[in-house]
Amino acid sequence: MSMKKSTYAFALIIAVIVTMAACTKSGQLNAPAGQIAATYTRGKINQPDLMALSGADSTKVVNWSVSPAGSDSLIVQRNIAKWFFKKAGTYIVSANQSGGASANITITVIDSLYVPTPYATPFTAGEQITLVPKYVKSTTSDSTYLSFTATTKNSYCANSTMDMGVFYDRNSNTYYMQLTQVLHPEDCGVGSSPITKTVDYGSYQASLSDGSYPLNIEFNNQPSLTGSIEITDTQIVFHWTNTGGVVITPLTLSR
Repeated sequence: MSMKKSTYAFALIIAVIVTMAACTKSGQLNAPAGQIAATYTRGKINQPDLMALSGADSTKVVNWSVSPAGSDSLIVQRNIAKWFFKKAGTYIVSANQSGGASANITITVIDSLYVPTPYATPFTAGEQITLVPKYVKSTTSDSTYLSFTATTKNSYCANSTMDMGVFYDRNSNTYYMQLTQVLHPEDCGVGSSPITKTVDYGSYQASLSDGSYPLNIEFNNQPSLTGSIEITDTQIVFHWTNTGGVVITPLTLSR
């Protein structure tokens, strides 16, 4: 997600908050003018809390403060604040504009860590995943197996990860891989970059054996791309002619 989209999403959330129907208590989402509207007054550690000074002049700066300070972080956009509280406790958040009276709201943070629900989005148009294979020898046993490092061509918002999984079917001796989508938390972070993720087949194989093995890769929930892996005593060759969506490089590894 780009910075432009993140800013738009943030603004949209705030617009919804400050215009919601009167279905919440005063001091929460639809606070009267001059009071602070907040998404919650009782939350968890690191749970984002969006706040707005109701009725504030959007052309003027709102000054925000918290007591006690030092266990929080703050992102401000005009009269909107996004707070993160890093320790359990009770906090008093204050806001005012020049010439106006201060408004206060009490926030209670319980001793429980907030775990955001990941958001799933498809890979963006024109995406191409580069897979870099590696021949791995275990340092703790005689096991040998394959690993793959996947990197996107396109960039995604900070804190994103790839929804990627592997499976080896012992009945058909087939390698399977899924490159499904992009996952990111609600707070996507600032900036964007390509995503890299490494997976391996170590839990499926005691050791690599000579032979030819089908390779099926499902990309972006489309029909599987197919190829094969040829393993000999001296090398591993990837027979992979697909160039749309997923490429493998290098195609030959030494054993």
